[in-house]
Amino acid sequence: MAARPDVDLTWQPLATSTRQALRLLGWGSPDCLPGEPEACGGSFAEHAAAHLAALRAVVEHRTAHLGAGAGPMVETVYAETLATLREGDPCEQGHQP
Repeated sequence: MAARPDVDLTWQPLATSTRQALRLLGWGSPDCLPGEPEACGGSFAEHAAAHLAALRAVVEHRTAHLGAGAGPMVETVYAETLATLREGDPCEQGHQP
């Protein structure tokens, strides 16, 4: 029987990486992954999803504050990246899109 995605350790690297990305963008995130000092009870998958949601909010906020300085390049890069992701391989955890 396959491991459930919500407890699957394959999500650990994504949860850790997305937390680091938030921190690099100046948005703190506690050390609350499973096994850490402040573990909150959430799974690695739940943390990864929460971090991705927070990243989306931080990026949208920062992009909006760039205003005219961002220009049309932002939409072009976003569309091209999204298309590449949709055409690409399954995610690094092996899940299908």
